[in-house]
Amino acid sequence: MKNIVAAALLLASVSAARADGERDLVLANEGGFPPFNSIAADGNLQGFDIDIGNAICKIIEAKCTFVTNEWSGIIPALEAKKFDVIIGGMGITEERKKHVIFSEPYARYPSRFGVLKGKEFDLSPEALGAKVIGVQQGTTNAKYIETFYIDATVRRYPSTDALISDLKAGRIDAIFGGTEQFKEKSTADAPLVEIGPPIAVSEGIGIAFRPEDTALRDKFNDALRALRDNGTWREYADKWGIPKYN
Repeated sequence: MKNIVAAALLLASVSAARADGERDLVLANEGGFPPFNSIAADGNLQGFDIDIGNAICKIIEAKCTFVTNEWSGIIPALEAKKFDVIIGGMGITEERKKHVIFSEPYARYPSRFGVLKGKEFDLSPEALGAKVIGVQQGTTNAKYIETFYIDATVRRYPSTDALISDLKAGRIDAIFGGTEQFKEKSTADAPLVEIGPPIAVSEGIGIAFRPEDTALRDKFNDALRALRDNGTWREYADKWGIPKYN
C-alpha cells in the first residue's frame, strides 16, 4: 500500500511540474547495444531503453520519438541539439558530467572480458600487456582498459559488431564490454566465453541531458521513481535480463 501511495504522489508531482509547458522529445541511442537497445527484424528499435523511455514519456505526457546516432559522437550531437535526451545504456562518469547532466541510475550493468573458447588466459596486467584488447570507442569500457591496462595494445572499434568480428577472425585476443552483445554473437564454429569477474566501469547507467535541462531531468527522475515503485521497472528488467539493484 505504501508503494502504491508513493507512486501516486510521484505521478501527481510530475503532472504538477508540467506548468513550464509540454514539449515533444527526441530520445537517442546507438541502436546496437542489446539488451538496452537494438534494431529488431522489422527495422524498429527495441530493448530496455525503448520500453523505459516510452513508459517515462507516458507518465510525463510527452510525445517522444526515438532516433539512433553513432556512439562516439552522441554527446556532441546532444550538445548540438540534434535530439533532447540520450537513453542508451550510458555509464555515468565524471568525464561525461563535464558535458551533460544525468538522471539517477536506471540500471547497473557490469562489463566482462570475452575470448574465443580455448584461448582463455590470465587477466593479470602483466599477461594482458602482451595481448591485443578490442573495445568500442568512446565508451567507459575503453576508458577502463586505457586506465588500468596501460601496457596492453588497445584497438578501438565503432561498434560492438565490428570488434566481435575481429575477435572471431583472430585479429584481437579479447574484447571488453557488455556481456549480452557478446553472448548473442557466439556460434558453434566460433564459441565465445567470458573470462574473469564482472567489472563496474561507471557509477551506473543514466539518462543524459544538456546541462540547462534540469527541469526535464527532474521530471525523468520522478517518473523513474514511479516506475520502480509501481513495478514497471522490474517487469521490463525481467523482460530484457537487466540485473536488479537497490
